[in-house]
Amino acid sequence: MIRTIMATLAILTQGLNLESKAQSLLPPDQGNQAAPIQQSSLPLLVEQRRQHPSYQIFAGQLALPVTTIVDETTLEIGGKMKIDVRRLDQVTLPQRETLAGQFEVPVGVVDKLWASLSNSVPADAAQMAGKLRTTVIDYKFLLERWTQYRPPTGKETVKADALLALQGGEVNKAWGLYVALPRLKAPGGLRITGKN
Repeated sequence: MIRTIMATLAILTQGLNLESKAQSLLPPDQGNQAAPIQQSSLPLLVEQRRQHPSYQIFAGQLALPVTTIVDETTLEIGGKMKIDVRRLDQVTLPQRETLAGQFEVPVGVVDKLWASLSNSVPADAAQMAGKLRTTVIDYKFLLERWTQYRPPTGKETVKADALLALQGGEVNKAWGLYVALPRLKAPGGLRITGKN
């Protein structure tokens, strides 16, 4: 029982909000200094953040419209809209706005996703559904994290830049700013005392 309590406390203390001048609601990393992020390493760092329990829990609790794979090349979103993944360039602005509305994201998020797919059309509807879902979850996760983040005095522009990037659909830019933030060190020296 003591081991269970200790494990629970260890998990809970990782997410503690310690009152300080610069508070981060982000998972702790090695050290606490911000390191410059190279574009080539960003996808790896983002994938690591997606594996973090805070992201996994967030993604698991997020309610998204039902996305049905009709056939190899067709998706149906929320029972209202069909998308042929071979003809993404033919999806009109009103259709992208409808899609953004269904997922409750700015149309810029959908537009940036479409632009990124213009060079590499998804192989099938399942791949497109995965990319769409990941983009929406990333956007919502980052919006929550950046909204809660309290930057140190004089560093408020980082938060403003990240929120502005998200509003414009630049999820990758917001990820880059997120992974570059200094992290709180995990608390050490915890001691549990009590009767057995």
